Amino acid sequence: MSKNLDDIAHKDLLKNLEQLGLSDKEARVYLALLPRQDTGTSNLIRATGLHGQFVYQALDRLEELGLAKHVVQSGRKKFSAGSPDRILALVDEKKLAAQTVVKQLREQFAGKHQQSFEVFQGDTAFVAHEFAILEGLSDGESIDMLASGGGNQYIDLMGSDLNEYERRRIEKKVSLRFLSTDGNHNYLKIMAQTRPFFEYRVLPQVASGVDTDIYKDKINFLLYGDPVVAFTFTNKRVAEGYKRFFEVLWNLSGTQKPQDI
Repeated sequence: MSKNLDDIAHKDLLKNLEQLGLSDKEARVYLALLPRQDTGTSNLIRATGLHGQFVYQALDRLEELGLAKHVVQSGRKKFSAGSPDRILALVDEKKLAAQTVVKQLREQFAGKHQQSFEVFQGDTAFVAHEFAILEGLSDGESIDMLASGGGNQYIDLMGSDLNEYERRRIEKKVSLRFLSTDGNHNYLKIMAQTRPFFEYRVLPQVASGVDTDIYKDKINFLLYGDPVVAFTFTNKRVAEGYKRFFEVLWNLSGTQKPQDI
């Protein structure tokens, strides 16, 4: 690789590390540490071109984050980089912290009882929206789905992302009650055997081509046109009404036991 390409790659790494939460100086020191084992601060000062004070401050912060460590040799600290995999753990920790903060802020939000209406169009927006709704659910919540012939289309749209969606759903122990009106019993049996926390029933009716997902405080209407469109209506009272309607239909339909883990 040429020096120019090396410089570009280095700048990109610095930029990406800053986007992940490191300061410019912390990112520079971390990149300087990566190829070195048990190195002194004087080497890092030369490698980064930073003033010694900034290098010391960056090292302290990197050690707090688990991205640097030191040993004492002959009375002097020698530094090494922590594993880059630690960055993934830091991102997960920030995500969990953000989710906690958002839940706390929702309780203080003046408009929390107001309703909202959002539209998501196209395959990419559809998949991203499905994950966003799932991430917003608390552990142990449930999803009630009134499926009017869109089951196969849903799986096609999710594609390879369905496995990751299912992994997260199972991890959060979010249960899914699937009420089908298309009568595809063999397909549903396979789904019940392979998807934990999944229960289905069949209600013979004419398929409408619209799936309705019912959550604790919102309803998601899925229209499998070209392009696919999702309409999400957030209103707790309306969602509770749909839940009651779903329960009536559920009790009128054939029973299948849920799969658990």
